[in-house]
Amino acid sequence: MARGTHRPERGAAAVEFAILLPVLVLIIGGIVDFGRAYFTQIVLTNAAREGTRVAVTKSPVADITTRTQAAAKPVVDSGYPVVVGVTGDCSALTPSATVVVTATVSNFSYFFLDGFIPGLPHTISSRSQMGC
Repeated sequence: MARGTHRPERGAAAVEFAILLPVLVLIIGGIVDFGRAYFTQIVLTNAAREGTRVAVTKSPVADITTRTQAAAKPVVDSGYPVVVGVTGDCSALTPSATVVVTATVSNFSYFFLDGFIPGLPHTISSRSQMGC
């Protein structure tokens, strides 16, 4: 008789797992996607800072862009082109001169969250400003 009392619960764990599996996959995928986006933001921030440091040494724009691109190599190696923008010039010795370097990835794609959460930003950008 004890054997027959457990029959109605047979397969309940499989049904519960089937209900929770999509939620768990979405949560794990979200963690992975936001981790990738955060990593990209950190790399772009460091690249923009490096470009600003080079700009303050009165280097030409080509050197600033090259150094910023080199600092953003982990993002470029992931398949995302980095666009570098330089505003300002430190070659003039004016005390109020500043230089601004921006590093931008405009086509960042999420692996898991693209279809689930509308309105996620696909442009990740960082800006660094320093006085000459």
